Amino acid sequence: KSFATPPFLRYRAFLLQTNMKIISVLILRWYDDSKKEPIVLSASYEVSSIGFFQRGTVKEVAGMVSREVVKRTHMGDAQTVTHMGYNCHVKVNGKGLACAAMSDSEYPQRVAFSLLNASLDAFMKEHEATYSSYSTDQALPVPAIDALLAKYQDPQTADPMLKIQKDLDETKEVLVKSIDQLLERGEKLETLAQKSDHLSFQSKAFMSSAESMNKCCRYM
Repeated sequence: KSFATPPFLRYRAFLLQTNMKIISVLILRWYDDSKKEPIVLSASYEVSSIGFFQRGTVKEVAGMVSREVVKRTHMGDAQTVTHMGYNCHVKVNGKGLACAAMSDSEYPQRVAFSLLNASLDAFMKEHEATYSSYSTDQALPVPAIDALLAKYQDPQTADPMLKIQKDLDETKEVLVKSIDQLLERGEKLETLAQKSDHLSFQSKAFMSSAESMNKCCRYM
């Protein structure tokens, strides 16, 4: 008797088989109010190696996790949050603009933050005069970020080491924590996902399946 592979295992196995290192780069407007959701101003994804029917779910989940981590990052801070083999790297600048990138756990943290810095600079060159006027999610075009996302797929050639060092002197000791450490006591990522207005039914089912499977694996 054969059994169907759970959706979570199919997605995760497919992701782990690809050579993709950076999944997404999002620019968000950050608020100094924990009750206000950060809004997405621009989003770039590299999901070409993922099956067509799974791409939407991967984008939605990456966006939801990025939004939750940005919401819990203070102005001027940077942090990396781990969850189920993937990292969400976030930086919030002094102007209330945040950049979040999702990568696999092997991607070098310092190179990821070089990408965040470059992406923030690229966005500001295009939209510095207008971004603060938006109060809902946008899809502002930033071709330079799309180019950066493609360039940074290979961390070894993405940036000269001296430039990485220069860009990241202020973030030498970026805190790394798990998603459970980031969330407030009693909060669960799958619960936040079910309440989210930014996830489809399919993506919410995926998040629930992923969390349940992860809990089971702890006992295996």
